Amino acid sequence: MKTTCTLIALVAFFGTSITTVSANCYTGGDFWQDKGAARYHAERACRGYDGHQGAFQGTFGGGEKKSACIQFSPTQAIDLSIQNLNANSAIDLADADCILRLSNEINACDRGGDSTIANWRFIADPNNRICQIH
Repeated sequence: MKTTCTLIALVAFFGTSITTVSANCYTGGDFWQDKGAARYHAERACRGYDGHQGAFQGTFGGGEKKSACIQFSPTQAIDLSIQNLNANSAIDLADADCILRLSNEINACDRGGDSTIANWRFIADPNNRICQIH
């Protein structure tokens, strides 16, 4: 009986700590013209710059998605998005995690990509459009 209770307790503990991860590199669209510049601007969007708050700093409401379109050359912009997939909790994403996850999309995917990890969705997409103000 003790073995059964211990096994159930272990399954319950480990079952709640499993994190689902998915990643997708885009197969169409534009290639990154300058991955270094893309990472630089992703970091500024995550950490802030020159006394300005970054687009992804602060608390994300439950289910909230924040986006930034950054025109970093005359012919390329990057669309960055992060979404809190936990609909019931407001969460502040750490700057270092923001930088790591967006940089992973830029480094690993020649045409951009997206990933979902720990109830967060990260998107980095290069495009040849000029950023549109909505």
